[in-house]
Amino acid sequence: MTTPHASPFAFLWDKPAIEPFTTLLQHSWDFLPIFDSNGLIERFTASFTWEADGFVDALRVKSETDAAALRVDHAGGKVWERDGDALDILHQLVDLPAPSTPLAPHLVIGSAPRLWTP
Repeated sequence: MTTPHASPFAFLWDKPAIEPFTTLLQHSWDFLPIFDSNGLIERFTASFTWEADGFVDALRVKSETDAAALRVDHAGGKVWERDGDALDILHQLVDLPAPSTPLAPHLVIGSAPRLWTP
């Protein structure tokens, strides 16, 4: 007899994670599960495009303790980025103001040029 494997994403259906996860689903986020060779979910990604503003929000969840999210502007400049615990990231995404609101992040996060190494 085979022992059933617990999904590493079962936490999404438990309180308190179900609320922000459901909120993203209700706001028509596009979700894409990535499966391993055994057919189990390895991670999932999700995105939401703010059509009027040209901004895109993206989410990647590998486990309950490994998640990341970001928002990019119409030119691909990163204006917001977080990583950490999935529950924290989900709540931060739900609380992130729409790009058209005054409190939304708009300044592109700078990055240093890549150093050339011989």
